Amino acid sequence: MRSKLWTAAALAAALASACSSSSDGTDGDADADADGDADADSALDGSLADWCAEGCACSDGQDNDGDGLVDGFDPECISPYDNDEGTFATGIPGDNRDPNWQDCFFDGNSGAGDDGCRYSTECLTDPENTREDCTVVDQCAEFCLPMVPNGCDCFGCCTVYDDAGEAHLIVISESCTVETLDDPRACVPCVPTDDCSNVCGECELCMGRTVEDLPESCFDEPDGGPGDAGTDSGTNPPWECEGGITCGPELPCAEGSWCSNGCCLVAPI
Repeated sequence: MRSKLWTAAALAAALASACSSSSDGTDGDADADADGDADADSALDGSLADWCAEGCACSDGQDNDGDGLVDGFDPECISPYDNDEGTFATGIPGDNRDPNWQDCFFDGNSGAGDDGCRYSTECLTDPENTREDCTVVDQCAEFCLPMVPNGCDCFGCCTVYDDAGEAHLIVISESCTVETLDDPRACVPCVPTDDCSNVCGECELCMGRTVEDLPESCFDEPDGGPGDAGTDSGTNPPWECEGGITCGPELPCAEGSWCSNGCCLVAPI
């Protein structure tokens, strides 16, 4: 019981820290209402497309943090409008975690109420929590799952691999980076929900898992690997996207989608 309480307290502290200031220096609590929920509208003035009009770090074709990984193949890139390749923060003004409630983490705004998702923050850390608010409704899953990267659930509990190939189930947040995966105060351990989750398949890439980490069985296909081709012609890459479309530098996704860990996902609007 003590470890569960510590984990919940660590998560609350990490989220409170992330919500105290956004990456642009503004007060992250400005959108919170009387119930502690963040407003459905983030502090962003205009649409996500307007925010990224000059090219965001995770969709500019550059390795902005010098780790050798570009855009959606960088584990710290959450969406094409993520302007921070150095941490799991999105860099979108006002897009911070609410300490009490979560909605779809990958839709580009904070809090709950605009997408049918209302999920207690406690549900991310306590596998024995049977409270009613740990139930994920169909509307939430239908809205959010098309945007969820491989290895994550709808609320930002993700499997992230370190350089040694060890998997870490952590809540992605502003306090967490690839370098701090072993620090439970910065990268709080979590429990993904099975009701709204995109499990990383055997031959799929996910955060920190590269082509070199795939098992030999993924390279058995004569054309170089399994999976469906993207919107461009050419041989398939050596990874697959279960139920989806593979993508890469030479295999762009269709308009309205973006390439995340080698798979085309719906881009938030």
